[in-house]
Amino acid sequence: MKKIIQILIVLLFSTTFSCTKNFTSLNTDPSRFTTTSPESVLTGVYLNTVNQMETNNIVYLWEYGHIVDPSGRYLGGNESTWTTMYINVLGNIEQIKKLYQGNPAYTNRMAVADMWECYVFAYLVGTYGPIPYSNAFNTSLTVVNYDDENTIYTSLLSRLKADAAAINVTGDKLTTDVIFNGNLTEWIKFANTLRLRIALRVQNNLPTLAANNIQDVMSNENMLPTSDADDAKLTYGTASGSQSVYYTQLVQGTSYLGTATPVMSDYAFTYFRSYKDPRLGAYFQPSATPFNITDTLTSTNSSLHYIVSYPIPYLGTPKSPVLLTQWGIQTGPFSGATIPTNYSTMQPALTAATRPFYITTYAEVCFMKAEAALNGYGGTQTPDQYYYAGINANFAFWGLTAAQATAYEAQNGIKWGTAGRGFNYDLGFINTTIPAGNATKIWIQEWLNYYDDGAFDAWALQRRTQNLVLPPHTSPGNNPGVNGTYADLPDRWFYPVQSEVTRNPIGYANGVKLLGSPGDYVFTHLKIEPAYTPTDWTKVTGFVDYSFVEKWYGTTIESLTAAGIKYSVISTY
Repeated sequence: MKKIIQILIVLLFSTTFSCTKNFTSLNTDPSRFTTTSPESVLTGVYLNTVNQMETNNIVYLWEYGHIVDPSGRYLGGNESTWTTMYINVLGNIEQIKKLYQGNPAYTNRMAVADMWECYVFAYLVGTYGPIPYSNAFNTSLTVVNYDDENTIYTSLLSRLKADAAAINVTGDKLTTDVIFNGNLTEWIKFANTLRLRIALRVQNNLPTLAANNIQDVMSNENMLPTSDADDAKLTYGTASGSQSVYYTQLVQGTSYLGTATPVMSDYAFTYFRSYKDPRLGAYFQPSATPFNITDTLTSTNSSLHYIVSYPIPYLGTPKSPVLLTQWGIQTGPFSGATIPTNYSTMQPALTAATRPFYITTYAEVCFMKAEAALNGYGGTQTPDQYYYAGINANFAFWGLTAAQATAYEAQNGIKWGTAGRGFNYDLGFINTTIPAGNATKIWIQEWLNYYDDGAFDAWALQRRTQNLVLPPHTSPGNNPGVNGTYADLPDRWFYPVQSEVTRNPIGYANGVKLLGSPGDYVFTHLKIEPAYTPTDWTKVTGFVDYSFVEKWYGTTIESLTAAGIKYSVISTY
């Protein structure tokens, strides 16, 4: 037994993988592994995966999701995602496969390991585009070429189907399972959920394959999640080293780019206000120091109009803090507001040390089934039934009541088959009106559901649907966009310099070639995206529009008094 343990540790911690050659260790603690069982390795794999995803959310992907705004800038990727995922995650999985694949005593555990590998590869191909895949762990190669996106997605869908079929609930058990507590039926549902997610994502580039997989998964709905009890999640601990990255970086650590807790974006704020969405308060706290707006109200006791100043409880930070000269705006909205004092911060429960990271949720499954049914791919319910079930599940997840969900769903634009008029974004050039088309409704609710752990999937959803008109960042940092004036949502990340550009230059060049781009650019469209023309933000007409925050408590000064709000009268007419 001692010899077997030593072999396992050597394999796990001294193997160098060809796609990331010259790395000499996996940077993990060998003392973690006290048994030859794959479960110990997988526990570390899950933690490494989720820790990296939480880091990416904070630094990159929350920005992409446009609900929470940590820094106000789009950044184009990092080195650690590539090395962590290929070495500490996929590398470990590959090593336990070498030890146990084909052994009937480990069939279920190998299926679970492969599901997780598919999950991580889907994250990587959705982030970079072409990546090392089929030969990523072939140590005999000196050059590792990349696989194209379609090849990878085709393989992942096939593998996930086989993994679900391979699980025998009466077969070998998982002695340790921090995701589903050893419930093998849940792992089948997880594989099917990932398969549905990927199949919907590749409808633009692999329509026939996508349709076949969606129909197949929808034909066996009992093997998809049916409640939040089926959610895939990793729960953190209280001990040092086991706490959530959100907690260690945003509560314990140095604040990221000047904000101790990320704040709500003004874009999401406009949607919340347009449709009286109670998730505003579920997702975010009121501002520490409420911002005062100027509004025009009437009175029940006179015929005068009153120009008044009063505080509003919530505020979202600008996505375009620097005004382009072409917009013709001298002063931006909410001038003088400071981060985080005047803006609404994330609810503190979201950055708690033990708060779970949610990999899949029941609400997401409902919205995916709604889209599948809307496109004619089957289902036991109608598209609108799945859609409302998703909203209800999301509201319940955040502690909101069924009555609140019902009132929200009754509004035009939210109600199935209706159009709803939204407010203008605070710079005027984007409107949050929701058309009658039902696909749009599904995608908007799915986007809102991806707060806060699902930021990567929100990014993927936007890229494949182009559903939201997202405002530009006008302080683009190292991602200068057009003439250094603004940056749009990135389509992908740069390949890492040290891991690939320097150490695998021929393979890297092959990857860039597969992109179909003259270079390694973040604005190169991936295959999941439809053809689209980005907005030229220098040619839009801007105007400051406060209407989405006006009349917060009502249309009269008496409504302010009734709400206990102190106000000052600037003038009357």
